[in-house]
Amino acid sequence: MDNTLAAGKRLLSVLVLAVLLSGCATAAQRQYQAMAAGNRAAGQEAYACVTAVYNAAEFAPLRAHVALPPDRPTLEQLSDGSLATDGEIRALLAVHPRVQACRQQALDHLTQSTPSFAAILATLYAKSEDNLIELIDKKESWGEYTRQTRDLAIEGRSDLTAEAERITSGLQQSHEAELAQRQAAA
Repeated sequence: MDNTLAAGKRLLSVLVLAVLLSGCATAAQRQYQAMAAGNRAAGQEAYACVTAVYNAAEFAPLRAHVALPPDRPTLEQLSDGSLATDGEIRALLAVHPRVQACRQQALDHLTQSTPSFAAILATLYAKSEDNLIELIDKKESWGEYTRQTRDLAIEGRSDLTAEAERITSGLQQSHEAELAQRQAAA
């Protein structure tokens, strides 16, 4: 009877230890949670910032041409063969500093939470600027600008998804290694 009681106590101790070990977040889990929270906050702030610019009075002449979100333009926007007018160019130049501030804010936040995401976005922002210059210089129509902007948004989502998968895979491996070390130590 004493052996059964002792065995039961040992089994209970092992189960309690297993529950405690599994209940403690690994370093990889904590890192993932911090990254996810930072990325979520950065995304929400960036969306709010860009939406405020989009809804601003000085953006009004551009709304017919610019989709928000940029990966969901209308057929009219995609097929618009007109060049930017001088008034539209003035509007673009007027709102551009605010758009740049939104972008910089997003980059600053992502540099803290997920630096590789910030690098991807910085590259996309540079391509977007090149696209905007082509529109302002009247070398491309609004439809061409919209298609390139849509394509950049899709490319960005794809690049960020691939990077997120790479990061998650590495964190999963770290998590599993830490759990194995905990079990070996127990």
